[in-house]
Amino acid sequence: MAALIFYDFEVFKDDWLAVFVDVTRKKEYVIVNNPDELKTLYEVNRNDIWVGFNNRHYDQYIFKSILLGINPKEVNDQIIIAKMEGWQISSLFNKILMINYDVMPNPPIGLKTIEGFFGSNIKETEVPFNINRKLTETE
Repeated sequence: MAALIFYDFEVFKDDWLAVFVDVTRKKEYVIVNNPDELKTLYEVNRNDIWVGFNNRHYDQYIFKSILLGINPKEVNDQIIIAKMEGWQISSLFNKILMINYDVMPNPPIGLKTIEGFFGSNIKETEVPFNINRKLTETE
């Protein structure tokens, strides 16, 4: 049986990070700027189901870019700023098998809106995504 691994990426100019929660095996992983660790996690779980919010349009392409050695910030900017679809950026992305399940509703509703409906305490990072330097340990 395939495991369900929930994941989310954040990308900055000189840093990236991802959180993975394997709800089947009850394991959590936080990976910061470590492509080798990400590759190992992917290889061990390549046949599992990767679950996220908007991962079909964003996170899977950041994930794949790091696995392929492509700068994730450039991919981020092409998706966010240039409004490109991930599949338009590189055909190499098609070479990486990923079974993605996107929990974003259709028509799309923002994650913070959904969290608000659930009564969650929403706190966004105070670190700007366009910060023009490496993140500090605290950030």
